[in-house]
Amino acid sequence: MKQNFQLHYFYGENENAIRTQVWCTLIAQLLLTVVQKIAQTKKAFSVVASLVRIHLISMLDVFEMLRSTRREYGNKSLGPPGFEQQMKLALT
Repeated sequence: MKQNFQLHYFYGENENAIRTQVWCTLIAQLLLTVVQKIAQTKKAFSVVASLVRIHLISMLDVFEMLRSTRREYGNKSLGPPGFEQQMKLALT
């Protein structure tokens, strides 16, 4: 667990705070394992965790990113549907 998640310190000192943080970490590990299995990728768990951590707030398709063998992600739109049209209106 400490290899893939940065548990350098606990957020609380009482037993309940430590249990909560450990349970949250276990749930995150389970969710990432499910994503890894659904994407049918051969990437290591640490790579999957790093990619999800880095691209957590970007609007990328996680499954396509994990299936990709290239280092760069495709030239797809990085915004919501209709984003290009909104940009055209804002720039004109």
